[in-house]
Amino acid sequence: MLHNMRKRIIFILFSFFLLGCNQSPSPVFQEEIRGLKLVQLITGKDALNAINELHGKKINVASGMVAFYQGEGEKATVWVSESFSTDDAKQQTEIMIEKMRLSKRSPFSDYKEIGLDGVKIYSFKGMGQEHYIFRISKSVYWITANSGAIDELCKSIVG
Repeated sequence: MLHNMRKRIIFILFSFFLLGCNQSPSPVFQEEIRGLKLVQLITGKDALNAINELHGKKINVASGMVAFYQGEGEKATVWVSESFSTDDAKQQTEIMIEKMRLSKRSPFSDYKEIGLDGVKIYSFKGMGQEHYIFRISKSVYWITANSGAIDELCKSIVG
C-alpha cells in the first residue's frame, strides 16, 4: 500500500515538473491507458543508460525517459529521447529507421509510414509486438506494444 502511494506521489510530482517545463513538449505519461497501468517510469541517468543499452552504444541526446505499462496479458514500453535540437532528432530518427530496414539481422519487418495529426509515424512488427517510432519537435519516441494497445498509447502522446 505504501509502495503504491509513494509511486503515485512520484508520478504526480513528475507530471507537474514536466508541465512546468515549457522549453519543449515533454510527455506526461498517463497512469492508465486502455487497461494498461504505468508500472515503472525511468528518468535521468538511468533512462539515458537504458537508451544507450537499447542501441548498444552511447547516443548523443540531452535527456530521456522510459515508461513501462502492464495489463492483463499485455505490456508496453515507451522510450523517449530528447535531442539537443529538432534537426538532431529528425536526423537520428531517419538514421535509426534506415539502419533497421537495411540490417540483414534486424528482427523487424512490415515497415509502413502512417500519419497522425501531422506526425509521421514509422510502424513495423518484430519480437512479438508492434512498434511505432516518431518525432515531435526535439523528442524521439519508440512505442512497443501489442497491436490492440499501440494506437491508444500513440494517441495519448501525439494528441
